[in-house]
Amino acid sequence: MIVLDKLQNTENLSPNEITVANYLIQYEGDILQLSASDISKATYTSASTTIRLAKKLGYDGWLSLRSAIFTEKNYLYKSDHLIDANFPFSYGDSIQTIASHIEQLESNVIHETAQLLHHDELSKSVMFLSSCSRVYIFAMSNTASITHDFQYKMRFLFKPVTIITNRDDFSFIFQTIKKDDCCIFISYSGETFQDLDLTPLIINCPCPTISITGYHDNRLVSCTKAHLYIPDKEKRYAKIAPFASNQAIHYLLDVLYACVFSKNYEINLQKRKDYIQKTDKKEVL
Repeated sequence: MIVLDKLQNTENLSPNEITVANYLIQYEGDILQLSASDISKATYTSASTTIRLAKKLGYDGWLSLRSAIFTEKNYLYKSDHLIDANFPFSYGDSIQTIASHIEQLESNVIHETAQLLHHDELSKSVMFLSSCSRVYIFAMSNTASITHDFQYKMRFLFKPVTIITNRDDFSFIFQTIKKDDCCIFISYSGETFQDLDLTPLIINCPCPTISITGYHDNRLVSCTKAHLYIPDKEKRYAKIAPFASNQAIHYLLDVLYACVFSKNYEINLQKRKDYIQKTDKKEVL
């Protein structure tokens, strides 16, 4: 969780702001219809209290905070009614049952990931990738394997993608990054690179940075300039496999590629056709 965690952290809030925060946490109606005036009447505070609370939490005002709360509560509600991402099948399940559960899990996680997409964050990410000369992806273990498909797709846009998976190479690569590059950091926990003491390097990176991480408050988000989230559904060790997170990351990378492609659709389509014709005479588009 991100927004609800912020609302529960009352350390820097006034008594009236705490009252409004508690009201928003417990509110069960259609929050998209809730106005600052409605909140002031229900909590015996002023409408400006709600606006101040929103700004203290890092939002432009009540409308942006309201949208974030709606997204998070909707996500949490749906997560409670879906197949367990950690154990999507049990001992004794038939192969047909297993196949059905994996299909449902992966379909649901794509839908949930799409619900977590924020227009402004996606727009920034697409702009960074469209204008850069080279892309660097920092990822560990199994997560890195997913990125090779994105690397392959980006070759049709003639965007070189370098995937860095070896922690011994991380610090060295940072010395070669230029202003017109773009870095993508992928970490489900959001703590991977911080545990490797790379926080200062990420913060001071000379080029635009994008994080893909679990939907919860974590340190990687505070270090990067654009943020894309995947559903926070898996436990680190207590799971059969990272079915959900892998599918969500793959989906986001596909979305990024598709959006970058669409920026210059006709030109990029012709680039792809020319590339295919030169490298594989037998393929027909």
